Amino acid sequence: MKNLTKKLSKLITSISSKDITEAAIIKARQLLLDGISVAVAGTIQETPPSILAEHIRDQEAKPLSSVIGFGFKTTPVNAAYINGSSMHVLDYEPMWAPANHALSTNLPTVLALVETTDVNGLDALTAFIKGIELQGWIREASRQYDPGKLKMHPPGLTAPLSSAVAASHILGLDAERLQHAMGLAVSRTGTSLANVGTMAKMTHCGLSGAMGLDAAQMAQRGFTSNPEALEAPRGYIDMFFKDEFHGSELLNFGAPFRIVEPGYALKMFPSQYATHFVISAGLALHPKIDDSDKIDKVKLTSPEMGYIDRAHPESGLAGKFSFQYTCCAALLDGVVNMTTFEDSRRFAPDMEKMLDKIELCMSQTIPGKFQDMYVDLEVTMKDGTKHTKRCRGPRGSWNGDPVSVEEHLQKVRSCLDTRLNQRARERIIELGSNFERLTNTDLRELLSIASNSSL
Repeated sequence: MKNLTKKLSKLITSISSKDITEAAIIKARQLLLDGISVAVAGTIQETPPSILAEHIRDQEAKPLSSVIGFGFKTTPVNAAYINGSSMHVLDYEPMWAPANHALSTNLPTVLALVETTDVNGLDALTAFIKGIELQGWIREASRQYDPGKLKMHPPGLTAPLSSAVAASHILGLDAERLQHAMGLAVSRTGTSLANVGTMAKMTHCGLSGAMGLDAAQMAQRGFTSNPEALEAPRGYIDMFFKDEFHGSELLNFGAPFRIVEPGYALKMFPSQYATHFVISAGLALHPKIDDSDKIDKVKLTSPEMGYIDRAHPESGLAGKFSFQYTCCAALLDGVVNMTTFEDSRRFAPDMEKMLDKIELCMSQTIPGKFQDMYVDLEVTMKDGTKHTKRCRGPRGSWNGDPVSVEEHLQKVRSCLDTRLNQRARERIIELGSNFERLTNTDLRELLSIASNSSL
């Protein structure tokens, strides 16, 4: 553990755009489009981003960086705060292994610096990949594979550090300055799982990423911190992980890059990722149920994940974190999309009736790690007929069937269509599909389109 922060900083700053593999570039393109589109949709499909945007706009900060969906500019830190929150509010961005939100915490930081620097697409992509890389190794070194056993929401523990790394690449910080940026970021870590299912959760990604950007900007100006903040007594590792942290694994940072291996799971439903197993099972059984009134009871067996045991979620938003609600939605509607989590659907009579039929059994024998977990769904009809389905992995996941490029673009288009016209939508897709070849002017155009709510 000795000199870990120093060794890691030297390793990180030694990696340039020349080290980025073609496989990583392809993945980064897809993530850019996913993140931009989900952020655009988040600004209009949910109320919290509008409240946050109004709060920041009223502060009349220096207009430098574009705010997606709201048509104004603010400081880079504020822009990262809002854009990261909008990118996460739907819980629609990809999931990572171990569980984390690496897209909505790192991409907004990179985008926030586009209009204040001359960064091109390749270096923006490199910064993005480097942020994801550090976040992934922190989660891997923690050995916290089971989301049900987490004490804190992971983005708040990892994003200030990873975002500082992403910003430092664009700002050109050397290894010594990066040490101080990470030291500052360490003092901005921590988020409470008590706020899962509330408006506050989106800010775990937005604010944590913004704090990493702020740390890098401060370090660029010469602000200092403990240059051994990772390994120091009462430092980062000591605070959150103790002896359970395998710090030397952080020095695995680099190619082939975690954006490629183990990669990420695309989300095709806008909800907490474990619920995708339940949704997939429910959708598979939906065609076999011609009338929900004929259902006698539903038994759902899952891993132990108490924070998504919500028999009667208090809102559509909270329904994103409910095994029971997402199961009902899949069985009743045969589709789960952004409208599923509106209050009008949550409190519809057929939904209220169906929720009373769900029995959730959480089993200690089922692993909570996403790559190993499964759920069993059993629907018993009033005539005694039983329909069963086990899901070991949703489509787009490590164990599920792949999602094609075109199918993912359908998701991208549906999200962009919430605010943009067809011409603007297709221009964003064209630019995003050429991420590594974009000039700074191109990047600014992409942000201009995404931020303009009237196109």
